[in-house]
Amino acid sequence: MKRLTLLVKPAAGLCNMNCGYCFYRAASDSRKNEVMSSETVDELIRKIAAFGPAKLAVLFQGGEPTLAGLGFFQNFVCRVKESVLCPVSFSLQTNGVLIDDSWAAFFRKHNFLIGVSLDGNRRINDRYRRDKYGVSVLPQVLSAISVLRKHRVHFNILSVIDDENAADIESTWKYFKKHGFRFLQFIPYVDDVPGVTLSPEKYEDFLKKSFDLWYGELLREEYVSVRHIDNYVGVLMGRSPESCAMCGVCGSYFVVEANGDIFPCDFYCKDEDRLGSVYDDQPFAENEKQRRFVEESKIIHEQCEKCRYYVLCRGGCKRNRTDGFTKNKYCEAYYGFFEYAAERMERAAEVFLHG
Repeated sequence: MKRLTLLVKPAAGLCNMNCGYCFYRAASDSRKNEVMSSETVDELIRKIAAFGPAKLAVLFQGGEPTLAGLGFFQNFVCRVKESVLCPVSFSLQTNGVLIDDSWAAFFRKHNFLIGVSLDGNRRINDRYRRDKYGVSVLPQVLSAISVLRKHRVHFNILSVIDDENAADIESTWKYFKKHGFRFLQFIPYVDDVPGVTLSPEKYEDFLKKSFDLWYGELLREEYVSVRHIDNYVGVLMGRSPESCAMCGVCGSYFVVEANGDIFPCDFYCKDEDRLGSVYDDQPFAENEKQRRFVEESKIIHEQCEKCRYYVLCRGGCKRNRTDGFTKNKYCEAYYGFFEYAAERMERAAEVFLHG
């Protein structure tokens, strides 16, 4: 089945916040950050239709994608539904600052899944997630979530983990539980912004503590979805991981910049990573540059070949690999976590399979 997954940046690197750990700013600051033109939208949709996918998934990301304006999205979704003859799913990742009833009604109408960025309570969230004037955005984010709930929009919480957030995961879990957030995605910090780190030791501690919290909720029959744990348990149930970072191979989607440029991954959006453009004849066809990008992710370290947990880890995200893309810098953290939690994950898999 020919599935096409696109991560579209309709407002390029434009953003109404100044997050201290933003990895995308380094790539976007040197470019002309503008909203995707109607001509580029038309070309993108023509090329999607010509590709003829059996399924299409479009994730909007930024910068802050809502800065493209609601009219942009209304036009984009309408054009896709008119032109693409296959099932289509839409999702959007947002800081929540601009979300109001009009946005939420639109999301509900077109069955969007919304990822809302929120690191935790005010003390935790304000460490990195403030607006351009240094003001907390937490009240606006919580208001946006209330609006999404009012309109019955499906959403999950996206929370970045660095050393300090990892050490305080119990506070974050308690805060999320108090607000009734039951779909969580913890994203390990992945770049080299000065002053922001995630050590293997702190990451292993986070993995263990977050699993204990998750497993405790499961035993109380108060299940909370945590994406990385769901993926590990899913593998033990015989399923393929849905997270590209856990598949062991890259190439599951394309990034489409506002100017139409195409890249192989959100973490590889520098000029040297460019694969082509929607203005090319066949922008989603495999080319030599993409082939090399994918092949690099398939390299397996000899230590991985012997590891009892490789079926769960699969080398992890290429972005975190060293030694010629062979070894994940969090290898020891993953091994320690699996040693700690594997038996309980197997029991959880049995629960989900057999009740």
